[in-house]
Amino acid sequence: MLFAYSNLGAISFTILFQRSRLAATAHEKKGIAYRKADNCFLHISDFKRAQSLVDAFNVKALHRRLDQLAARFVVVHGRWGRGLHWSIYQAEWATDVVFKSSRILPGLYEELVRTAAVEIKCSDIYGFPGRRLSEKSASQVSNRLQTLIEGARIKHSLGKTSIKMYDKQARVLRIETTTSDVSFFKHHREVRHRDGSREMKHAPVRKTIYSLGALAEQMQACNKRYLSFISQWRDHSGERTDLRRITGSVKDDKKRSYRGINLFQSDDLSFMIAMLRGEHQIAGFSNRSLQPHLTGWNPQKIGRVLKRFRVLRLIKHVGRTYKYYLSALGKKVLVAALQLKERVVLPTMAAA
Repeated sequence: MLFAYSNLGAISFTILFQRSRLAATAHEKKGIAYRKADNCFLHISDFKRAQSLVDAFNVKALHRRLDQLAARFVVVHGRWGRGLHWSIYQAEWATDVVFKSSRILPGLYEELVRTAAVEIKCSDIYGFPGRRLSEKSASQVSNRLQTLIEGARIKHSLGKTSIKMYDKQARVLRIETTTSDVSFFKHHREVRHRDGSREMKHAPVRKTIYSLGALAEQMQACNKRYLSFISQWRDHSGERTDLRRITGSVKDDKKRSYRGINLFQSDDLSFMIAMLRGEHQIAGFSNRSLQPHLTGWNPQKIGRVLKRFRVLRLIKHVGRTYKYYLSALGKKVLVAALQLKERVVLPTMAAA
């Protein structure tokens, strides 16, 4: 969804543009069957083709249509000597996960919302749009759990940008990024300086409608990071087997033994919390990047623990670099460890 506006001297006007309606029309033209309720699709016969239609969106065609609307509804437009400049006032990008049955999502969604309200921290919220948390920016972050008529919605705010999760029609899990300041997002583009020089650099997204493609990529990436984060909370039947394997001692290729992790041991827990920081989910982590978050640890100690976690297959090494990423198993184990601490150990101790 997009709000665009143009300034004509002292005159400004706004147009609401909803892409889902265009998508429905495009599906009909291409012979793609669908079932729609409200502003979401409950069924699409060919999701891949439908997504390709969205990806092929033509901004120039939108520009022409906006100019036509301006000529029709704004009298002064026909007398204006130059073209209109259309800017993005507010933008939303939603990612929908469509379930085949309405029996699955309601129970799953309730658990997701309650867990997200407790587990998602300030640093995580900054990590979803690819930003880094600082003391100055921490004040911009807020969480809000809101109960709606049709269910519940959780909203994480970062100034003029927010990430929301809610359900639609008991069939669709929607992750939605909204912003009224598109320059919050950054991408690699050409920058023109006042002296006339140009360079390619990481810079804020411009507000022109011709930035819609870059903005869509950034907001979609934000939604995907959020989905990846919450997907770690799902239960799997093989967890008990995984738990036995990571808590027992293992040997590497040289027959050297490494102890398993201890979810109640302070060093292991501190190390896991450091690895789960939002910025490490984006860019990975290294011995050096972990040092500021492990007070009293020297590089040698961190290196030994990295080796142990690698042998346990909780982390994976990026070839020819010093960076690591959490493995799929590592993500599950670390989230479970934090939930165990926050939901079981600490409440039990407080009640004793």
